[in-house]
Amino acid sequence: MVVFFRILLHELSKETIRMVGFRPVCLALGLCAIAGILPPAMAAEREGAHPALRILKVKPGPAPMTVATATPGILDYDGIPTVENTNAANVGGLMYYCYHHHLVTDTTVRALGRKLAEWPAIQNDPDYAWGGAGQLKIGPHQMFDLKSLNHDQQAATCSRSALRGPDLLKEKKDR
Repeated sequence: MVVFFRILLHELSKETIRMVGFRPVCLALGLCAIAGILPPAMAAEREGAHPALRILKVKPGPAPMTVATATPGILDYDGIPTVENTNAANVGGLMYYCYHHHLVTDTTVRALGRKLAEWPAIQNDPDYAWGGAGQLKIGPHQMFDLKSLNHDQQAATCSRSALRGPDLLKEKKDR
């Protein structure tokens, strides 16, 4: 066993001698990488994080409804939850969820989500956070978990929510 470690140590020392020539190159590459990463990181720290990227503390509510637990009238004729009772904050969060889970391919959804998220009142609204987690607001203190739907139904819910977005944007601007 001791012989094995001596041979291993000897081989490692030979490799170290050969690698000495590459040490300045590796050091220069490492310093360049650090120099390229640090300034943007320091600037981001000075400016603070993007307002929509902070953690919201949300009071726990009742468990969200699922396809199995939905009360009559929550799901439309095609098994998709109604989006008529949701608000701008929830739609903004849903647009994030839909785009990042590849439920829609239209960049309009991403643009709509960003426009809605620009409003400070929406950024601080817990419904925005719930929407980003795939929860559709269907009434006061009532959420529906989109993850309980199949992929096509989730995509259809995203599309219906996106259709409601421009009206919600207009309502926000009128206030």
